[in-house]
Amino acid sequence: MTGIYADVRQEERATALEADLEAEQASSRLRSKRAVDSLRAMGRVAATHVLPLALDGERQRFPYAGQRVALYLSEGCFRSDALTKTPLLLVHSINAAASAAELRPVFEHYARLRPVVALELPGFGSSDRPDRCYDPVLMSRSILAAQVYMVSLGLRRAPDVMGVSLSCEFVARAVLEQPRRFRSVALVSPTGLEHDRRETPGKSVSKRQPWLLALLRCPLWTDLLFRALTSRPSLRWFLKRTWGSPRIDERLLDYDHLSAHQPGARHAPLTFIAGGLFTRGAAELYRRLPLPVWLAHGTRGAFADYDGVRHLGPLPLWRRERFETGALPYFEQPLDFCNRFDAFVMSAQVQSRDSGGHGSH
Repeated sequence: MTGIYADVRQEERATALEADLEAEQASSRLRSKRAVDSLRAMGRVAATHVLPLALDGERQRFPYAGQRVALYLSEGCFRSDALTKTPLLLVHSINAAASAAELRPVFEHYARLRPVVALELPGFGSSDRPDRCYDPVLMSRSILAAQVYMVSLGLRRAPDVMGVSLSCEFVARAVLEQPRRFRSVALVSPTGLEHDRRETPGKSVSKRQPWLLALLRCPLWTDLLFRALTSRPSLRWFLKRTWGSPRIDERLLDYDHLSAHQPGARHAPLTFIAGGLFTRGAAELYRRLPLPVWLAHGTRGAFADYDGVRHLGPLPLWRRERFETGALPYFEQPLDFCNRFDAFVMSAQVQSRDSGGHGSH
């Protein structure tokens, strides 16, 4: 009986989430007739963007938690067979200049093969960047909100979802909250699995240090500090650490620099630096994932330690892939990365069918 009641509560939470999002979207439509017309036509949200497109797709925005959140839709989202294919939902990493541009090779590879949606988390990319409280719950529920928005566009199949670095924690939290809304999970270079990381969940969801955040936000130096962190030399240094090599993607560096110099760009990254976007005991979130999981990571650079996965115990639904690359293997070995991911997805599809399946269809 306990399992039945848990399923009922889960469905009730899903219904409540959809109702909240539908109400917020309805309010937004009332405020803008242009948004109504474009949403009826093909789901577009009219907006003026200063930041150039991060990806070769259609940029849209949807209302969430009092702000607008951006995402990119691939050509495959508008093909006649889009409704019959499983979408791929991409979620970028977190850093001072994060955006969907970090997933360009994956987006471009699958753009014509299947519907691909690349989310830009609140406070990053072309999403609104207000001075507000940013935390893991806000981020994880924006992923759920994006999935509901995808359904509103007709992409009703439960997507495969891929997170990168810290966003893997948000993805895991979203999947645990609503597992039936996703088919499989890909964790690319996830945080929280270092060999010496043995944290347990605490009373506080995040690792936020209020004193550090207050120090970073001090009006005397906050702008100067963020400009230093997001100068081209600083961004190049970070990307070299990510690649584990000086041979970085120069196009990504250019876009990072543009993204980091938009109005409000410092708000979410400063929370990140103060620990406010990290989940305490993130490994426990990964361990509890009920869906097939693909763990992919590089062996080079500053983000190559994932030995903590051995502390999670038996993981029968997991597949681990190592690449002789830095932390973003799809930039250096795009074809190999996507071929291995496709093999995982095929096996996940078999597992889902054998277990009765997850997701809304």
